[in-house]
Amino acid sequence: MAEETQTRGEAETKARAALLWRCWPDGKKFCPRCRAQKPYALAEGRLRCGACRYTFHDFTGRWLNLSGLSSAQWVDLARAFALDANTREVAQAAGVSYNTAFKALTVLRLAILAQGTDARQLFSPRTGLSDLLSNGKLCHAPESPVGEVPVYGILSQGQRVFVDMVPELSAESVLHFNHNFHLRVARLGHILITDRYKTYDGLVLCGDDRLPYHYLLRHQGTPFAESGSPFWLYARERLRQFKGLSARRFPLYLKELEMRYNRQGEDLLPMFLDALCAPIPTSTIA
Repeated sequence: MAEETQTRGEAETKARAALLWRCWPDGKKFCPRCRAQKPYALAEGRLRCGACRYTFHDFTGRWLNLSGLSSAQWVDLARAFALDANTREVAQAAGVSYNTAFKALTVLRLAILAQGTDARQLFSPRTGLSDLLSNGKLCHAPESPVGEVPVYGILSQGQRVFVDMVPELSAESVLHFNHNFHLRVARLGHILITDRYKTYDGLVLCGDDRLPYHYLLRHQGTPFAESGSPFWLYARERLRQFKGLSARRFPLYLKELEMRYNRQGEDLLPMFLDALCAPIPTSTIA
C-alpha cells in the first residue's frame, strides 16, 4: 500500500510539473485578472497579485481548473482521449466516474474549440455554447437549442477540412432547399447532412424533435452521404457513438473531429495538454 501511494505521488508530481511548464513556459508568472507580473507567494501554494490583490493559484483561469481532476488524472484522461477512447474508457483510464469524465471531456472539447480562429463566432449566443460557461466556470445548461438551429458548412482545402458556421442559414433554410430546390439531404438521427452547397462539400446540422423531419424529400440514386465528403465519411461513424447529441454540444464534436481529421497520424496528447493549460479567453464568452 505504501509503495502504491508513493507511485501515485510520483505520478502526480511528474504530471503537475508537465502542466506547470505548459502554463508558465518561461517561468514568469502573472496575475490572471490584471496581468501584472511578479505575484508573491502565500501559504498552501497560493499566489497574490501585488497590484490588484487578487489571490490565485497556478491553474486559476485555465481550462484544466474547471474540473476537480488532479494533474495525473488530467494527463491520463487526455492520453486516453488522444487514442480516441470513448467516455467510459477514458473514465477507467483516469480512475474517475463516468459523469466526472464526461464533464472533463466537455472542458477539453471547449478548450480545443477555443484555440480555433472561429472561436468567437462559435461561442456566440447563436450556438448556445456560451451558456456552458459563466464567469469562467463550467455550468449546467439545458440541452435544447437556443433560437434557430445553427448550420455548419464543410469546406475542403486540399487534404485539410474546415467546419464553418454559416450564419445566414438555419435548419428551416436547409429543409426549404431540400423541398423546393431538390438539395439532397440525408439523416443520421437528429443530424442532417446535405449534398454540395455553393463552395461547401455539404451542410450539416443537429436539431431536435421540433424540426419537421417528415418534410424531407427522398431522392433516388446512389446515396450521396455514402460517397460524398471524405470528412463526413470519417465523422459519421464517430458521431453514431454519441447518444442524445444536442444542438448546443454539436459544434464541440464537429470541431474535435475536424482537428482529428486534419491531424491523422499525429500524437494529439501535447496539443490537448496545451489547450487545457491555455487561459480561458474571456473575449470569447458572451
